[in-house]
Amino acid sequence: MNASEVENTNLPFELSEYEGRLRKVREKMVDEGVEVMIVTSPTNMYYLTGYNTFSFYIPQFLVLPLDEDLFMVPRSLDNSSVLETTWLSQDMIRPYGEDYIDHYHNYKEPRHPVEYLIELLQEEGLADSVFGLEMDDFYGRALYYKKLSEKLTDASFHDQTQLIPRLYLVKSEAEVEYMREASRIVEEGMEAALNMIEEGVTEYEVAAEILNVMIKSGSCSPSFPPLLQTSAACHVTWTDKNIREGTSVSIEIAGCRKRYQSPMCRTAIVAKESSSVVRRARDVMKRQIEAHRKALATIEPGIKAERVAIEANKIFDKRSSRVGYPSGLGFPPDWGEHTASFQEGDQTVLQPNMTFHVLSTLADPFMIEFGETVRVTEGGAEVLVDFPRKLFVK
Repeated sequence: MNASEVENTNLPFELSEYEGRLRKVREKMVDEGVEVMIVTSPTNMYYLTGYNTFSFYIPQFLVLPLDEDLFMVPRSLDNSSVLETTWLSQDMIRPYGEDYIDHYHNYKEPRHPVEYLIELLQEEGLADSVFGLEMDDFYGRALYYKKLSEKLTDASFHDQTQLIPRLYLVKSEAEVEYMREASRIVEEGMEAALNMIEEGVTEYEVAAEILNVMIKSGSCSPSFPPLLQTSAACHVTWTDKNIREGTSVSIEIAGCRKRYQSPMCRTAIVAKESSSVVRRARDVMKRQIEAHRKALATIEPGIKAERVAIEANKIFDKRSSRVGYPSGLGFPPDWGEHTASFQEGDQTVLQPNMTFHVLSTLADPFMIEFGETVRVTEGGAEVLVDFPRKLFVK
């Protein structure tokens, strides 16, 4: 059975799009000499099947043989979720029982879902295959590789973490459209944040307003919570502290539609316009925006990713972060796609419909962030968000 034989109105894309994705994955498997892909990333499962749950806190597998139908190995409780959110039929779902859940430690006779997977692979005649594993993914547990290599002694295992993500590095028009919708949502969220920020307001009140506005605007849960950084500490989120005079707030958020995200960063400061800290911060922001524009002017199909960083970094003597990374499709814990970077040394060649979060993070005189999501086009860079580029003084 294949995607074109199934009708599921819950799917975010046409069935033909899934057919095309599977075909490209299998073509890449041939190129890499892989006979069976074992997919553990929820992002990659979603990309290939539409599977959209928060069940990734427990083991689940998508088995994709080169010459046979794929099959899903979820927890039995999630069987109905597979049917509801994917194009798979019941005969393509091989759930494991509840007696496998957290039954590995402190049990007299331990069992683990990966052992159930191994039994399925043996039953399917796949035990001696060349396997591709997602070894450098958040969900590719070390125990999986250990058990598979111990039990399937005639098989070989290769790290293919990048095989599927490298394919969705280039988006389809339908994927880009979801990112446009996410961009409208993040604009609403950023405006809500900036309207809330003032002396005496708690950080959690700002975060609550961001989420309230974005969800009402149609956002699903983004891969990151709203990041509200009120010190030089990066990647921290809201606390119960009050925003005080002299406080800066670096805001990093993303709207999310059908798991496609458009991140944006802006920085606000609660201080008098005439204060020395505002003047200093404005100077930093001015250079950040100048570097951002230089990055956008550099982006075009055919160049290497590192060139964007090299050109943008001419504005600064020193940077505390890369200039950008692919963003769009993602499940927690990240909206970055981990395939390329606007960073010196990255040889990825840019193509139309690649999407990147282009950003600048500096910690002088405090955390100052600026960033927005862009699409590579035949004519250069298209900025997906429409929001003022400045330091916001409250």
